[in-house]
Amino acid sequence: MVRTFLAIPLPASVKETLARLIKELRETSADVRWVRPEGIHLTLWFFGSLSEDRLARLKEALARESLGESFQLKGQGLGTFPPGGRPRVIWVGVSGDLDRLRELKRRLDKIVVPLGFEPERRPFTPHFTLGRVKSTRGLARLLKALSHLKEAVSLPPFEVREIVLYRSDLRPDGACYTPLRRYPLQGGGS
Repeated sequence: MVRTFLAIPLPASVKETLARLIKELRETSADVRWVRPEGIHLTLWFFGSLSEDRLARLKEALARESLGESFQLKGQGLGTFPPGGRPRVIWVGVSGDLDRLRELKRRLDKIVVPLGFEPERRPFTPHFTLGRVKSTRGLARLLKALSHLKEAVSLPPFEVREIVLYRSDLRPDGACYTPLRRYPLQGGGS
């Protein structure tokens, strides 16, 4: 079985900015499992554990379809899930060509749902996960830092030129992601 997901990869410049942000938030000493910056991405579909046969069918279906044109995104703002109450996930929001991003998500839904994958029940909320809150230790300091930085977070814009099907291996020091297949978008000019 192969644990897989489909995502938009981020360029090094964006990951470097996110690494600096995580470093600053770490200084709160809050009990958060921070994501390794090199692994940050924008998840489009999480498939869970797939057999090799089902994974092959998914790869083929994605390769057959046009996924649309390239577009620009930008990370902006800072928030938590759930929006009210005790935070469980810390994230950076996404701005830019959200209409094209939503269209890409709709195209993917039309490809993968007929393969037997259950569509997500929650609305698609594009974001970059920075960390998962493990306990309330240091939470007040973390919330103060998040409030202070909330509007100041603005990442360099980047061109979305491809989506990637990743393998996710869970390890004690965090998940490790390996690209299985890349699917280019049309265009790709800046």
